Amino acid sequence: MDVFAASDHEREIRAPLRPDLPPPSIRLAEASELDEIASLFEPGLEPYRGTDNDWILDNYLADLVQMDERFCVAETWVAVAGEQLVGSVAFYRDVALEGWSNLPTGWTGFRALVVHPAARGSGVGSQLVERCIERTRELGARTLGIHSIALLTDAIRLYERLGFVRCPEFDLRAKDVFGGPPGKDMLGPAFRYDV
Repeated sequence: MDVFAASDHEREIRAPLRPDLPPPSIRLAEASELDEIASLFEPGLEPYRGTDNDWILDNYLADLVQMDERFCVAETWVAVAGEQLVGSVAFYRDVALEGWSNLPTGWTGFRALVVHPAARGSGVGSQLVERCIERTRELGARTLGIHSIALLTDAIRLYERLGFVRCPEFDLRAKDVFGGPPGKDMLGPAFRYDV
């Protein structure tokens, strides 16, 4: 699942981060950057707050900041502009390594996509997802599979724009992954990208 937020207007403009920052480069994260990556998640979720779905965001955030666990089993990729870390994603060589995914073993996967608020609309999210697609090809896998949360509409639009298609047979319920109060739930839609 992901944390990507950008308004349609910001995406259309594609404005630079700041005039003094170069376009971001994508590279593997260093262990010393895990706290900095974790600090991106709360502001990344902020645009989705203020509804009765905040319980999902609270539980999701608690999961996302557990960087050490993810770093041990996933390739953590970062987008860096100048000296500033502006985004990240965790890529799994096999989606089964996520631990809770119901997507088929042998598919690659990613989760925890996040873009710094100052970098939204600059293409950082697309670059990180495209890196995951490239890694899938490099590994010789045929399919990249992901889950999102229905309220993360900007992320879902990004995936669809990049060519991901829905595979509802693998949808999850947010409550099954993150727990939650009685009577509350939300769809965790599944997507695939065939390389």
